[in-house]
Amino acid sequence: MTRNTREPLWNARLSPMTSAADIRPASDGDIALLVEFRSAMFRDMGWTDEERLAQLAPAYARYVTDARAAGDFAAWIAEKEGEPVGGVGLLWERVPPTVRNLSGRQAYILAAYVTPDHRREGIAHQLIEAAIKHARANGADVVSLHYSPAGKGLYEKFGFVESPEMRLFTDPASAAWSPQAPAHTPADDAD
Repeated sequence: MTRNTREPLWNARLSPMTSAADIRPASDGDIALLVEFRSAMFRDMGWTDEERLAQLAPAYARYVTDARAAGDFAAWIAEKEGEPVGGVGLLWERVPPTVRNLSGRQAYILAAYVTPDHRREGIAHQLIEAAIKHARANGADVVSLHYSPAGKGLYEKFGFVESPEMRLFTDPASAAWSPQAPAHTPADDAD
């Protein structure tokens, strides 16, 4: 097994040269927006089962509400000229301690999304940077995420590396995949 010897960007200057967007912590009033962005993320990745997305929306809204109340979830909204153009969430997880994570406290970044008309402006970079800074400041030994091929390069610039994870979907509906979606971008792997 080889070790990633590149210095991760979180040890370097992370901010883009110019401010692409204003990044602010999400509030309880932003939950519907976070749900909208997450649904749009799945659609952009090829998920076409609108019935399943309709079921996801209230379930995710309840989850975010409960997790925020418990202190286990934080999120950020990107705005340009006062209009929301993106968002990202961070979930706190407790896992058994390992040799790489003695505290068993880790952060999980999910639902990173930027509207199509504001992509390639550095906004996703700003959102991920905000989540990583928050995770590090609050004691996360590990920060993880699932990625789409479109986002992989950005995450690698921050120092993220692939890990050997496997999944078993026990519910056929959760394992469903749209025939229109490219085989290499499984939307059901994104969070």
